[in-house]
Amino acid sequence: MPAGDGIQVDPDDLTAHAARLDRCAGNLDTARQAGQHVRLGGDAYGQLCAMMPMLLDGLQRTLVDGIGAATGSVRDTAGRLRTSADRYRSSDARASHLLDQTRQRR
Repeated sequence: MPAGDGIQVDPDDLTAHAARLDRCAGNLDTARQAGQHVRLGGDAYGQLCAMMPMLLDGLQRTLVDGIGAATGSVRDTAGRLRTSADRYRSSDARASHLLDQTRQRR
């Protein structure tokens, strides 16, 4: 972007993106809940590999925790986008008000 062109941000686009992120967070949360409740049975791999469910359980807990962290991060990002959109709207309203006042003085 060449210098002096400025930045254009549509607050409605930020809000719409935040809504998409909320939907993604909901899907991630569903995956986390599924991971918390679905476990391999002790006999899932037969007698020879009886220790596999126990070994995989630790990995599953780590993955479920990671999905939970991702869910929180996505929700936090959605909230920050909404806050940014509100601040852009407020800033635009203030600038518009100041410009209107300047025009009225002429």
